[in-house]
Amino acid sequence: MFAITLLAICIFLGASGQICWKYGMSNMDRINDVNSLLQPETIQNILTNKYIILGLVLYGCTFFLWLSAMSTLDVSFMYPMLSLAYVLTALLAFYFLGEQISILRWSGIILVVLGCILIMKS
Repeated sequence: MFAITLLAICIFLGASGQICWKYGMSNMDRINDVNSLLQPETIQNILTNKYIILGLVLYGCTFFLWLSAMSTLDVSFMYPMLSLAYVLTALLAFYFLGEQISILRWSGIILVVLGCILIMKS
């Protein structure tokens, strides 16, 4: 049960990290090509953005918790369950970022959840 709890925390932290990154990048100028990405000012803005740093910290925590869960659970179970992070990320983006989610995307999200239910039944 401890490993399943770690997996759930990994899913939550990974999704939260993605939302932090998106929020941080949304407050910067749009990056349209490699040249604008590699500009020293752009790199400095990315590396000093508190939301991007928070996202990195969340991903770092996820890394260690993931390894701990791997010591107990099968990766053939864990990795597909990680797709629930896609579901949670979409829900968090809808709620916190105001992103619109189309019916087609909701349908895909439902399919991901159904797939995870099948995996859990195994």
